[in-house]
Amino acid sequence: MPIKMPKFWGCANSKKGKLLSPLGMLYAQAGKFRFNHTKPYKSKIPVICVGNVVVGGVGKTPLAVSIAEYYKLNNMKPVFLTRGYGGTLKKGVVDLQKHTAKDTGDEPLLLAMTAPVVVCADRKEGAKMAEDMGADIIIMDDGFQNPGLEKDLSFIVFDGRFGIGNGFVFPAGPLRETMESGTYRADAAIVVGEDKSGICNYFKENYSRMPIIRVHIEQDALTLQALSNKKIFAFAGIGYPDKFFNMLTEYGCNIVAAKAFPDHHPYTDTEMLDLISAASDMDAVLLTTAKDMVRIPSRYCSHVRMIKAYTVWDSVDLLCQILASFLKTDEKDKPVEKN
Repeated sequence: MPIKMPKFWGCANSKKGKLLSPLGMLYAQAGKFRFNHTKPYKSKIPVICVGNVVVGGVGKTPLAVSIAEYYKLNNMKPVFLTRGYGGTLKKGVVDLQKHTAKDTGDEPLLLAMTAPVVVCADRKEGAKMAEDMGADIIIMDDGFQNPGLEKDLSFIVFDGRFGIGNGFVFPAGPLRETMESGTYRADAAIVVGEDKSGICNYFKENYSRMPIIRVHIEQDALTLQALSNKKIFAFAGIGYPDKFFNMLTEYGCNIVAAKAFPDHHPYTDTEMLDLISAASDMDAVLLTTAKDMVRIPSRYCSHVRMIKAYTVWDSVDLLCQILASFLKTDEKDKPVEKN
């Protein structure tokens, strides 16, 4: 089950965090033990990991998609590798004509709209499957803390509004490992959205060697414009549903109701009928995210509108410079189209 983030994780001087910090250090040591006692598989092709140190959703999937599009523009074949959180498929290639979110989880379906996706909890086996498919490069959506596959390039992603929270390791705080160990294995940090937490200064002061890539997310302006004069019933089952609701408010949407579900939540018939009925009673448009849409049974999709989000790289030159090292030799000197 997804972890619901307690409020004290976001408090810098949390008493609960300090009280639980010994447990957090034990958790961190267990992670170090795994890395120190696991021999990772070295793939025949480059492996790029888009991961995070903070638990919860930070928007890794759209970033992984954007990186895959970069390599596709350079005539390479990227293949995504993911464990398929929330799905029943343990090992296989995502088929958009056959699989649903119940099979693969929501993120693999979104990834598969851009490039082939291998779902496999064993990253070594998954990498070998990607190699057999003729991939030029493997892009991992998450898996930064998995020691089974050697990464050639690792990005750690942070939400600019939350940063690292209280800075403690789970369960004392939101970190999956200490910042020291995470930054030691990472090659660059990606900060998504406005930096209200001071995460960029934190890196400059503590990890000055770490390149910082800034990113912001733009929404489907045409859809939002079409909804500007309508009442909105918004719902979302993502890492931080309030981010979605706040975004709609910032764009001037008239939200008359909002309902949050757990991250990766699979919507049931009863829930969808209740949502549709409630929106109808309010004469409101039922609105959600692209990530939620793939978890809604298809028979209800005509009753729901969706907002698509687009990744915009503010540090595009730095990103391209980092990614270019894995281009094929004959592609490196060609100009790259930038979005």
